[in-house]
This record gives sequence, structure tokens and C-alpha cells, in this order.
Amino acid sequence: MANEQKSFQEFFNDILAVRGLTIEKLAELTETPSRYLAAISSGDFQKLPALPYTRGYLMKIAEILGIDGDELWQTYKDEIALKISVPDKLPSNRFAVRRFGKMKIIIGIILISVIIYLVWQSGNLLGIPKIEITYPETDDLVLSIPLIKLVGKISNPKDKLTVNNEQIFINSDGSFEKEIFLRPGANDIEFKVKRFLGKEIKVVKKVIFQPQNIIEANQ
Repeated sequence: MANEQKSFQEFFNDILAVRGLTIEKLAELTETPSRYLAAISSGDFQKLPALPYTRGYLMKIAEILGIDGDELWQTYKDEIALKISVPDKLPSNRFAVRRFGKMKIIIGIILISVIIYLVWQSGNLLGIPKIEITYPETDDLVLSIPLIKLVGKISNPKDKLTVNNEQIFINSDGSFEKEIFLRPGANDIEFKVKRFLGKEIKVVKKVIFQPQNIIEANQ
């Protein structure tokens, strides 16, 4: 540089004056943000970007001012090394922190949604199921025909219902109907309701099939 006794700030301001340029005009010619040029002019180097960016701006400035860019850059580096510590690497990702913050929010929302869903579904997955048998309503029902139509309702249509170990179709409201054949004599009809992760309950109804001819013979 022309005058080694001058600071970088002084040299910059002097050469601007010699060239008859303002910071605004230099910013226009070099496509350098005027706030960076103002920081150089005031010696406030901490407001400048990372060194790779600053070097690019200084090279453009040197070209417009008609001075050696490498010498200008080296002089700047020598001076800031004595004054401040600035990052000499480009940020790995200027948007990484912002994206990471958004990702944490998204993950948090998903986790909360899952927890709410599990709590809401806990009644469907856990607990004790219930069954209401409409027919036969009482035990020891005596029938003279070998066919009986079972009617009832369970509290949760997602529960599994079996009658004598045969799975039964459940309507959306939990109701069910099932016809089964009876053998002569006493018939135990076993209802089992099982919740997915919950307990199982069992209800047994006894139905007696007494054919008509036997009834008449006993009269």
C-alpha cells in the first residue's frame, strides 16, 4: 500500500477522497452493501461478514479503485488480526439453526398429537369390555325348537366377541345377532368379549332344548 503508516480505515477514506467517490457510489459500482463500506470507513470491522465474504468485497473495491487487491486484502487481515477476532470460515449452513428449530417444533407437535390420540384410544384398547345380552335374558330358558337367535350388544364395537369360540360379526353400534342350533337337553352358550390390550369377560347362558314330543310325553 502507498502509506504503511496509515491504518486500513485511513487508507480507505483517503483513496475514496482521491478518487472522488462516496460510499453510496462505491456501493453501486462494486455491488457491495453500503453498510459494509460504512463499517470499513468507520473502522468498525466487527460489522463485516465472515472473511471469505469480506475478501470478495475487497477484491471488487480494489478493482474499482485501481489498486492491488491481494495487497489490500493482506493489509486488512494484518490489521484485524491485531484488533478483533472474526470468523474466517463461511457458516456451515446459515439456515441450519432455523430449520432445526422448525424441525423441533414439528416433532413436538407430532409427539403431542400421538399422545392425545393414544389417550383418546386408551378406552378402546385398554380396560374391561361390557356385554348386554337381550336374548336369552335369563338362564335355564326352555325351548321346544332346536334354533335360538342370540341378541345383544357390547360396549365397544372394536372388541372381539365369540360365542362358543366362534367369532361373531359386530355392527357399528356394537349390536349383534346370531342363530345357533341346540342339541337336546342343556346347552351352555358361552359369550366371550376381549378388548385388544385389555381384559376378557365371559358370560354363560344355559338354554334347555326339550323337543315337543318329549314335552307331550311328560304331560
